[in-house]
Amino acid sequence: MSRAISKPALKVPLHALEVDYEDSEQRLEALQEQIAVINQTLAQITQSSAPGTTGLVSVPESSTHATLPFEGQSSFHHETLLAKDAALSAISTSHNSGLNDHVSAVLSSLKNSLAEEHPSNNGQPTETSLPSSSQDPKPLLPVDLVVAVVRAVKAKPPFFLVSHSWRDLLQVESLCQSIYFPINPVPAGSLTLLYGLLYYIIRDYLHEGHPDLARYDLASSVRICERRFYLGLNSYELMADPTIEKIQSLLIGIIKAQEEFDIQRCWTYLSLAFNMCQTIGLHRNSTTKGDASTLAETKRHVFWLLYTIDKNISLNLGFTSHFQDHDIDADLFTPSDHDQYRPWDLMTLVTAEFATIQGRVYDELYSISASRASDEKRLNAIEKLSVDLIAVRDKLLAIDVSGGLYADSLHGMAACADFITYSVLTVIYRAETRPRNAMAISSRCYEAATLALHSHLKCFTYFRGRQTHKQIEYVHWILLYPSFAPFVIVFTHAITTASNADLSLLQETVKSLDLIKGLSRGSRHLYTICEAFARAAQVLVESQQTLMGLEQHQDGSLVIPSTMDGPANISLPNVPWPEDTFDSTMSQDDISMFLNDFIGANRSVMDILNSNYMNDTLGQQPGT
Repeated sequence: MSRAISKPALKVPLHALEVDYEDSEQRLEALQEQIAVINQTLAQITQSSAPGTTGLVSVPESSTHATLPFEGQSSFHHETLLAKDAALSAISTSHNSGLNDHVSAVLSSLKNSLAEEHPSNNGQPTETSLPSSSQDPKPLLPVDLVVAVVRAVKAKPPFFLVSHSWRDLLQVESLCQSIYFPINPVPAGSLTLLYGLLYYIIRDYLHEGHPDLARYDLASSVRICERRFYLGLNSYELMADPTIEKIQSLLIGIIKAQEEFDIQRCWTYLSLAFNMCQTIGLHRNSTTKGDASTLAETKRHVFWLLYTIDKNISLNLGFTSHFQDHDIDADLFTPSDHDQYRPWDLMTLVTAEFATIQGRVYDELYSISASRASDEKRLNAIEKLSVDLIAVRDKLLAIDVSGGLYADSLHGMAACADFITYSVLTVIYRAETRPRNAMAISSRCYEAATLALHSHLKCFTYFRGRQTHKQIEYVHWILLYPSFAPFVIVFTHAITTASNADLSLLQETVKSLDLIKGLSRGSRHLYTICEAFARAAQVLVESQQTLMGLEQHQDGSLVIPSTMDGPANISLPNVPWPEDTFDSTMSQDDISMFLNDFIGANRSVMDILNSNYMNDTLGQQPGT
């Protein structure tokens, strides 16, 4: 009966809630009219034995019905892997005391700068760690503002909804109706989802300078939505009894955590969302067969967006992904037939294909099982993955984006496809080596890394002169999407070969990062690390002193020569460092540890940066 009631009640238009606060009589009349409409609707339902008809706005059935848990194979149990505390010891070499004093200052800005960016809260709650309760005693956003926002969404959907291919563009209206004008108890998760959506929608219209919303204090509303979204997101109520709306709330929380460069929080939310997807059965096609088309598409949409994010972060962190391909048969969502939305949907679907390859890169090249595979199997995997990666890149570039809404951003994503592709290709070709093999960096790996940095410089010019929020868009969803392994590869090549071309490329990259370092914590983090490495490379290249423990062969590959005790260790050469060039307390051993871990042990860059010795040295908090 509750299902039949909920849908017809949505026939009451949201604009009927708009009242004149200065005239109490008109306000009373409006409320009486609304009550009369409800009474009439309820009377019609009571008299009719037919199922309730669908209202003007579609509402996922999960809003009013508890979803039965999916019963199939046992849920996956992937605990977050912690970076190893111990790092390989750097070679003990003889150094003069003057060198130690100067080398100890290499990467000088890292410790102090990153300590400021990642301060310890000493266990105190922060704005994103709010009380475990979704009951907000404060009033909702003003009705007239919400009405104006809904009208704006219906006239032209905001960038957030379009760029994430949000399937039900009228969901905001239906949520507002169920919360501002409730007939049934508001389901747990609905208010959190509404605040998450309103946060991005209002923020987009604030950036856009929407004329119909100019009279409202949108900046204040954005802050309110952000605080209340976190309040609900971190509540116990959201974590119990999975529903689609709760999973969508977690998806928005994951997107926001990515923007804030809070990788640990992002990974935690992904874990929660994954468990809910497994419980409801979103990974299986059979669970959506009996759903209405709108609800089925909503389920597929949220599942594949979570899948895409999970595979990318998994590869960058060197963790196994939550969503395992061997246990997934869910259909992809269907791209829209609307010319303005279809390019975004196609882009989202191709990105999911790209994410599948990222997952395969980890599974086939970097997982424990991959490390035990034969050389032939690994090399075959490398060739197949590299070909598939380029094919997906070409598929993305073939999408006609000219007619899409917010086409400038679509063109920007296409322009940056090479940067992301070559960054992942660098990670693929880096797997051509093993910790015990002689070759440290293959020529193909170095070439891909060089192409990645050149591609960044090229696509950076596309965003350089644009509005600040569009530059932030580039930082969050392009620059920080892959790992920065290409920069470290070129840095290592530069200090091994004393290459002026490499040094120039590193310095140009740092200059570009310098222009956007103030946009977010993530951009400052990346700039600080890359700038420090570039300064170290400058001293070594200009002195024509090369890295000890690596040699360059004729094919361009870097090789670790063998000694009586096995492969040589990597260490910095003895060079006179200019006085007062650096002011950090980082030691030469720390740099040697990094190079031995990255080149000799073939560890992930993010894994190394999250390890204890790098955290202690750089002042980083784990997971950043």
